[in-house]
Amino acid sequence: MNNPVKCKESGVADQLLNAVRCQVPVVDKVLQSAGDCSVSEYLQQICQISQQSYQPRSDIAEVMYEYLAPLLGEQMADRAATDFLRHPVALTTNHHGVDFFAQSVQGSLLFGLAKRQVEGVTTIPVFSCANIPLNNLTYPRGALLYGADSSNGGTWPLKLPFFASKLRRQLVARVKGLGVETLKSVQKRIKGEAQINSSLKAALNLLIDEDYLAEDVQTQQSYSAQSVILNQRIWSRLFCPFVKMPDLITIELEKLSEGLLLKDLESSSSLASLLFNDQMIGQLYQRLDKVPGCWDQRLLEKRWDNRRDIAQIQASGCGTFCFWGVDRRLCRIPLMLTECEGKMMLCGCDDTGTEYRYSLEADALSEAISEGLLLPSIFSCYLVIALARGVTCLGGYYQAEYLPMMQEGISDLLRQAKEFQRASAVTGCITNGYLSGMQTIMLEQGAKLLPAGPLEMLASGSVSLAELNHISKISVFDAHFASLAETIPDVVAREQLESEWLSSLSLDLRESLSGKVVLRKLS
Repeated sequence: MNNPVKCKESGVADQLLNAVRCQVPVVDKVLQSAGDCSVSEYLQQICQISQQSYQPRSDIAEVMYEYLAPLLGEQMADRAATDFLRHPVALTTNHHGVDFFAQSVQGSLLFGLAKRQVEGVTTIPVFSCANIPLNNLTYPRGALLYGADSSNGGTWPLKLPFFASKLRRQLVARVKGLGVETLKSVQKRIKGEAQINSSLKAALNLLIDEDYLAEDVQTQQSYSAQSVILNQRIWSRLFCPFVKMPDLITIELEKLSEGLLLKDLESSSSLASLLFNDQMIGQLYQRLDKVPGCWDQRLLEKRWDNRRDIAQIQASGCGTFCFWGVDRRLCRIPLMLTECEGKMMLCGCDDTGTEYRYSLEADALSEAISEGLLLPSIFSCYLVIALARGVTCLGGYYQAEYLPMMQEGISDLLRQAKEFQRASAVTGCITNGYLSGMQTIMLEQGAKLLPAGPLEMLASGSVSLAELNHISKISVFDAHFASLAETIPDVVAREQLESEWLSSLSLDLRESLSGKVVLRKLS
């Protein structure tokens, strides 16, 4: 789009959805092929399972159990691992942290409807990305309130921080947990916040009192671990008691990948052995250059000596090769492949100019991963989960584009090396799954219609069986319309939007979606 999106005349939602379709080919493709389908029909289409896997999926079930047992108990961990082997399809579009982001919470709800139809499955595996800073778009730093009053020029949704501003760039994967004193301070701030109405305050205070301050949460040292427990607890509150919705099981994507990498780095026949094969790693470096979700050599080389620009790379999702380094302040460092004294190294520097070097040898990589010095990149995560073990990963607008490109690159390299068995196994994986940018529960605010986050759902009543049945019949088109308020800021540049686009959209959606989606009101 070269010109700003016009939002003053009728059909604002159509115009903005068309803008998204221009920017994100995956959305356009899905809407062309399945826009008129119900979300239930669409979910059946995308929850397909690869018929083979190069490495055993039981490895994933084992790591899942080891990860979940200390957090959710052995019984829940065993159930999640067993369910996964029965139906190896996972949601991978979410970011880690306590999830108040309406688009991802409602995406989990849709995935739950799919899992609900699989016989014997009682859990929903969500592999969530934690190599993001606390101030990420999904705001893992605190809570998002979609029903807060923004009429006096306030931002929407209202961001209520739980972590101090000085920690905003720390990684969700590494930041310490929320303690009692911090949470009590948050409750004092809630009490004096005029933008938050009484029903939302009550819902948020209930979560803090009964969930955030619960003993099993407070005994966890990391925010990442706390988030696993809290997401499961909050999820269980969203539904009426007699609604049999599977339990939400959030697993940090990087922790899962680290467990698999530590297994795979011990085997020269694993797919991850590409990372410590000197000949293959150089070819892989060239093949993945500029693949979205991997890295861009021109970007890194151009900005290498500019500390401010390095900080911008750190805040993005790209710009690293296979791993992120983690600096002393628990921020991530982009790395690039370099040959040093005859050895292949991953090298980078933080925004203070301090250099970091990591050897690309199996033992050295295992040690750096175990010590928390390296964090798997998106590529390394999907290498060991989706491509090595054939897991169907249902991702966001970009994953459904870049994961097939990664798959093609790996397959080509293996065929060139005459490793036809591994190439065939990688080619057979299902990599184009997309489950994002859709919402089905909306909040009525006067004449406007806006997405509802989990707090708004809790404040307006639990989700009923009748509502779930209604949601399953909503069209994929309408679900995309309902999510535009959050999709647009994620994919369309600000300068391409008029200043009142959100207000115009919310008014238009009131006309176009009433009677089609589930509507909620705050008391």
